[in-house]
Amino acid sequence: AGCATERAYDGAPLARGEGAIVRADPVVSAGLPVQVRIRQADGREVGVEASKVELPPGRHTLIVDCRVAESGAVRRFTLEEELEAGGRYRIVAQATSRNCEAVALVAD
Repeated sequence: AGCATERAYDGAPLARGEGAIVRADPVVSAGLPVQVRIRQADGREVGVEASKVELPPGRHTLIVDCRVAESGAVRRFTLEEELEAGGRYRIVAQATSRNCEAVALVAD
C-alpha cells in the first residue's frame, strides 16, 4: 500500500487545517496481519497508491476493504461518518485469523 494522500472532493483545495484526513494504514489487529484499504469516498474511486484521503468537514460515505493475510479473505464495509474540520482519523479493523469482523473510524 502506498502513502499518498488523495483529495476526495471537487473544487479548490481546502485551506490547511480545514480538511479532515482519514487514513487506512496496513495494521496488525489481534496480532494478525490485516490490510485495510479505502476504496471509495462519497462514490469517488480512491487510487491504489493512496493510504489517506482528505475530505471537507461533514457527513461522508467510505467504502473500505479489509483483507486478512493468513486466509486471503476480503470483506467490504461501508462507513457513514461525520468528519470535523482539521480532524485526523484512522480506520481500524477487528479481525480473526480467518476474517475481518468489522471496521471502525476512530479519532487519531
